[in-house]
Amino acid sequence: MKLTIFILLLSLLFVFSCKKNNDTTPQGDNEVWLLYKRFNPTFIDIKKGTTLTFINKDNANHSITEVNKAFSSGKIKTGDQFEHTFNDSATYGIYCSYHPDNLQEQISISVK
Repeated sequence: MKLTIFILLLSLLFVFSCKKNNDTTPQGDNEVWLLYKRFNPTFIDIKKGTTLTFINKDNANHSITEVNKAFSSGKIKTGDQFEHTFNDSATYGIYCSYHPDNLQEQISISVK
């Protein structure tokens, strides 16, 4: 009986730990969300001097890594964020170093 209760509690813990984020906060203009192992949005146009905030709303760790290694956030845990100010006109390709083969977890940022 104790083993059955233990297994049931362990199963419930597993189910709730895998639950997706139900945050209903609206996304800000200069925010990029990492949610369900994808970046949202995946393309963005900004002006020089704009600071973007990358917010991890997923259950997994992520990173913001520029393809040419111009900058990297390191590990962004669930609920944490990373800010970067784009001072140079360029197009930046960014991916998550934890999931580099996931094409949905990439973003293109055009700075004018």
